[in-house]
Amino acid sequence: MLTNNRKKEIISLKHKKFRQKYSQFLVEGEKSVFELCNSSFTIVETYATRQFLDKSKIKFDLSKILIISEKEMKSISSLENPPGIIAVSNFKDIKFSISDFSNKLTLVLDNISDPGNLGTIIRIADWYGIENVICSDKSVDFYNTKTINSTMGSFTRVNVYYENIYELLAKTKVKKYSCVINGNSIQQMSKPTEAIIIIGNESNGINDEIINISDYKITIPRIGKAESLNAAMAAAIISHKFVFG
Repeated sequence: MLTNNRKKEIISLKHKKFRQKYSQFLVEGEKSVFELCNSSFTIVETYATRQFLDKSKIKFDLSKILIISEKEMKSISSLENPPGIIAVSNFKDIKFSISDFSNKLTLVLDNISDPGNLGTIIRIADWYGIENVICSDKSVDFYNTKTINSTMGSFTRVNVYYENIYELLAKTKVKKYSCVINGNSIQQMSKPTEAIIIIGNESNGINDEIINISDYKITIPRIGKAESLNAAMAAAIISHKFVFG
């Protein structure tokens, strides 16, 4: 049974301060919950409607699911059209080490503010086999429900860290590539064996102090007259170039 007190706690997880208070977050939808079930995250509880379970092509372990009404599902879901299944998961306790930069590509995000952009970038990282995404302290919350939903389950395979990125980047000798408007074309680059790709805020770009400690300023060549690219689109194009050359 979903008690009123627990319902209030679950609803509160839509807000960052309560996610941090309980160290828990929401995962919604068939695919995302399925990915969660097969990940290293620890699930606290899973709720589903009977209507969803009868239609789902995925056979979930019913012994671990509390069946609730569609009205209850709507009350706890963050979506306008509730997905029929929601899981509550604990945060994952992970720590980043400077050595984790070595021999791989890493995405560093400077003050990304849109949860959909962050979620899409995590999904892009998963697509290109980039295992670590590092966010600046002021970036949007990884556990935001819109972020998690936007990853389409990729949040289970990509490690997301929050750091003082200036201090972190200053400590590593791995080459740092800042994505800016007036840099050198990525078409002129050779495929690196290891690199740190820095993507900036949607409106303001990368902070000058980060650009100043970067080894290279790079840009996606433009033919048309668009002023800029969405941060997630830029991350996809540059990741493709760095992975495939």
